Amino acid sequence: MNNIKHVIVCGGASHPPLDQIAELINQLADSFFLIGVDRGSLVLTQSGYHLDHAFGDFDSVSENEREFIIHHTTEVHSFPSAKDDTDMELALAWAHMAAPDAKFHLFGAVGYQVGRLDHLLANIWLAYQPRYQDIIDRLTLYHPHNRVTFLKPGLHQLKPNDKYDYLSLISMTPMQALQIRGAKYPLASTDYSYPRALISNEFLGQPVEVSFTSGLMMVILAQEDKVLEPE
Repeated sequence: MNNIKHVIVCGGASHPPLDQIAELINQLADSFFLIGVDRGSLVLTQSGYHLDHAFGDFDSVSENEREFIIHHTTEVHSFPSAKDDTDMELALAWAHMAAPDAKFHLFGAVGYQVGRLDHLLANIWLAYQPRYQDIIDRLTLYHPHNRVTFLKPGLHQLKPNDKYDYLSLISMTPMQALQIRGAKYPLASTDYSYPRALISNEFLGQPVEVSFTSGLMMVILAQEDKVLEPE
């Protein structure tokens, strides 16, 4: 398993961006795991993918759908509905152990327009859990119109991406010496004693430098919202 460089995980949130999953898989060689989480396993298998692993209590699928998942998955990890961890937490913890040096790509963790707010927060709050701290800066959450990453203290260069209109920097903790350089709205070294959302900044055709000496930052690349038909 040491050759696994990427882990692609699809959860059960609404409208996972399947086009981005296909694009990512096309960029990678064979050095990745494809993992489904609960109903996300059904979405992937019904889209023609064979899964390396599937995790969940599968209470959001029918018995026939569960059999379909099993038939199109190398290894299924089943859990009871009553448990301390979410299905996503279980999948990510296993993937972290199996491929500790990989980059982790989470689809279907952030729903579009519909879905449970508590599931959304549980997936964002992964960034706070001690067991994920050594991979948090290698974790990306994909949404049809947003992309979420996390930064630890240090100096970071954020490259512009033509797919997205805005760069939002949302501190998840108090921050020390936060600086933003090269963006439409720069920021001189500033301390925040509370989490602060600095949203709707923009690239100017060049990398943006973000630095801070203490804290945890969530970075969201965002498109102007577009209407998707509800499922």
